[in-house]
Amino acid sequence: MIGRRTPRLALACALTACFSAHEPRAIEESVTCERAELPAGPDSAIVVIRAFRYEPAEITVTPGTRVIWVNCEPAGTAGHTTTADGGSWDSPTLVTGQSFSISAVEGVFDYHCRPHPGIRGRLTVQGGAATRQAPARLARR
Repeated sequence: MIGRRTPRLALACALTACFSAHEPRAIEESVTCERAELPAGPDSAIVVIRAFRYEPAEITVTPGTRVIWVNCEPAGTAGHTTTADGGSWDSPTLVTGQSFSISAVEGVFDYHCRPHPGIRGRLTVQGGAATRQAPARLARR
């Protein structure tokens, strides 16, 4: 009996791990727009939402990297989301100063802003430390 259940249990665990790896974190207040201007840490990547676009629009990270989106639009600007086209994650609407994060799993993920579908980005998650791009420093505005 154990032999027949083992493959099912392994499949259930694998599926749970796949979906839980994209489990979003709650809206965060800890990553400010000022902090987002600095290089990200070794296990994180920051995408700034500003001027109705994602900066950078395309980012490549390694599995397990914490990807953080922070809304740095001027106060009073309409809120934004980060929503994976395939449904892997969907943030709540972020107002100025709020951030949202996921733990990246391998794959290529196109994403957009629900209220502003013309705002688009791509998250590529691949390989190990050798494929990680150096963090980009954003230009001050």
